[in-house]
Amino acid sequence: MASLARARHTKAMQDKRFMTTGDTIKFGNHPEFAWSLMLDGQHRLAAGVDSGSSFIIGVAAGIDHEAQQYTDTGRPRKVHETLSLNGEQNAGKLETLSRWVYRLEHEGTVRKHGGGRDSLLVYELTDFIQENPILRDCVTVSRATYRRFKGAVNMLTLGCVWWYIARAHHTYPALADEYFARITDGTGLGAKDPVYLLRERLHSLSTMKATAKPSPHQQFCLLIEVFNAWTEGRTMRRLPSIAIDNPLPKVTHKAAITRS
Repeated sequence: MASLARARHTKAMQDKRFMTTGDTIKFGNHPEFAWSLMLDGQHRLAAGVDSGSSFIIGVAAGIDHEAQQYTDTGRPRKVHETLSLNGEQNAGKLETLSRWVYRLEHEGTVRKHGGGRDSLLVYELTDFIQENPILRDCVTVSRATYRRFKGAVNMLTLGCVWWYIARAHHTYPALADEYFARITDGTGLGAKDPVYLLRERLHSLSTMKATAKPSPHQQFCLLIEVFNAWTEGRTMRRLPSIAIDNPLPKVTHKAAITRS
């Protein structure tokens, strides 16, 4: 945790986004030593050395050394709390989905981070959300589809699918909306329509145990493959098999018909 705090301060300083909040560098006297001990601020000072940055900050001296055990015991404000203060709706889901989408954009992966939150700083994630306002639409659409097939595929995977399609072309957000609406309502689908086959798969997945389901990556790839077949006007007898290490498919640009 100590090295993570130092690394985050260093990056914030390098990005010129380090903020002084009024917290001081604290020194205290220990009864067994003749010199002062630093009680708080080690990571900020070390980050200044690592980044080659300077900053102005207050210093408090003469503090009882036992005060260290009460320093930094408060919980840091989480990103979704900052988003809520900024007036965002569904702030918790917006934060989590934005983390997944950020990894999709920068790492090409659709998966849980594996044992905790990623290393994104608050300003990095909030900047990403402000730069990509369609993330709010992403939350709305993926939530509605998740509710229809709760237990089949998680909302975060669905959100990554919608985002991936919507970002493929400036006209594709509407196409992504229609695809998700077709998945949700299922009206007018023939037995060989790829969306019909996908809906059947989702219904079966909703009854399966979590350990027996395909990974988020596999589900993501399947949903993109079905989208490609649907928008190109192709039929299917069965859904394609997706391997655990399947590369991310590209979104088609061969729309066969004009869709409403």
